[in-house]
Amino acid sequence: MPLTQSTQEGHLLLQISGSFTIFQARQYKDQLLQQLALPGDLLELDLSAVEEIDTAGLQLLLLLRREAGALHKRMQYKSFSPAIENMIEMLQLQHIFPIAPLPGRS
Repeated sequence: MPLTQSTQEGHLLLQISGSFTIFQARQYKDQLLQQLALPGDLLELDLSAVEEIDTAGLQLLLLLRREAGALHKRMQYKSFSPAIENMIEMLQLQHIFPIAPLPGRS
């Protein structure tokens, strides 16, 4: 899971790509949490290139969301990959991770 960071329009943008399973979640947990400590009130995640996610990856996304709230930071999602959208829908977590419906989906 390559993790890249950049600054876009004055806020931090993190892009996660590849697999986001228990192995990568364990490896990148501290790094992702450290990103929250950086200055700025908005953290944006681009998850469009995540090819695979399991519940450990999802738990890390939930942890990031909780910690961002504790630090009074906003967290928004630039986009989700189909793998993440499927996980969100399967677990009925659309209220936590709002996703726009894909064309052809109701």
